[in-house]
Amino acid sequence: PFYDPQYTMKITINGRLSLCLLVEKLLVIPDIKIIQVNTDGVTVALPRQYEEQYLDICKDWQKQVKLELEFADYSAMYIRDVNNYIAVYTDGKVKRKGAYQYEGLGWHQNHSALVIQKAAEAAMLRSEDPVEFIRRHSEDTKNKFDFLLRTKVPRSSRLVLVHEDGREEPQQNICRYYPCKSGGKLVKLMPALPGKEEGGERRLSLDKEWNVKTCNNVLDFSGDIDYDYYVAEAKKLIIEGNR
Repeated sequence: PFYDPQYTMKITINGRLSLCLLVEKLLVIPDIKIIQVNTDGVTVALPRQYEEQYLDICKDWQKQVKLELEFADYSAMYIRDVNNYIAVYTDGKVKRKGAYQYEGLGWHQNHSALVIQKAAEAAMLRSEDPVEFIRRHSEDTKNKFDFLLRTKVPRSSRLVLVHEDGREEPQQNICRYYPCKSGGKLVKLMPALPGKEEGGERRLSLDKEWNVKTCNNVLDFSGDIDYDYYVAEAKKLIIEGNR
């Protein structure tokens, strides 16, 4: 009874068109920059001297489209794309979205290697060296979970840890692991494609450039982590900010 594609499209398309209208109106403000436009919001940067004009335009838009805006002021933003960024409010609080989020994650979300996001944030917001941050973070045993990654394969597939001698050690389909110097290669074995059974199972290496050690019992975590992995991943997230 709730399936109504036409009504859905009316809501989503009209919402996007309304935001486009707001952006069009705001573009009359001198030196304004449109930072990002998402399905439900707009982020702009403008000189303080035009703030009153900006608020008047927003007020008129709300009357025109019968929608109410919420406002937030940022002192800095570090944006990878519209869904992945860190924003610092003027009161000092931090908003984290997408690839930068490490707090408030639901149990259905991926909690893998949260030290990476934390190191990237420390580098961008506090100019900390990611190498030093990650090494210091590992010294506290309470932070061991921040170094663990997880993968999940369907029942039709298998997961094995391939050791240097070629021995394949079966793993559970939901598996926790961490990169280390002395580990093996984590490989996903998938059924052959239809009509190509002669080729056998397909093999896909996970984090194939790195050796890993499985750690489904946290007591198996010995702390022999490969820091290079975490530093490399953190540097991928570090970007220049818009202040």
